[in-house]
Amino acid sequence: MASDKSKVFLGSAFGLGLLPIMPGSFGALVGLAWHYVPWYLGVNDWIIRLWCLAGIVLFSVIHYRLTPWAQRYWNDPDPGHFVLDEVVGYLCVPLLALPETLWWHPLAGFALFRIFDIIKLPGARYIDRNIHTASGVLLDDVVDAAYAAVVLSLIIKFV
Repeated sequence: MASDKSKVFLGSAFGLGLLPIMPGSFGALVGLAWHYVPWYLGVNDWIIRLWCLAGIVLFSVIHYRLTPWAQRYWNDPDPGHFVLDEVVGYLCVPLLALPETLWWHPLAGFALFRIFDIIKLPGARYIDRNIHTASGVLLDDVVDAAYAAVVLSLIIKFV
């Protein structure tokens, strides 16, 4: 069994979620970095999407494995320092949005995801307030990502 320190390290997205301000935004940077590397290398859009899907699966598995422990450790149904849901949420944006071709598209997707994750529009708000399982903690971020992907796709199409 992994130690509490290693679980905190993983669950906080390599310690970024432990920062005293905006832990979700800092944790989501792991998702942005995961997405940005193949994007920066200029690989095919479908390879980027598969890479993001692999990240979603990887971080979701870790999320599901650690959520019950994190809820007990931080004594909170949705611990603020446990930010793997933000990593997965961000990675859903490039998976769902139109192909991102300009340097600022991933950054805009990140900003939109964080805005929607903070304000919690309908759907995400209901899940956040009512479903306190590992699935609920993760699903509200996926809904926020869907909102962000729609807005980002509109920006990409019309700007």
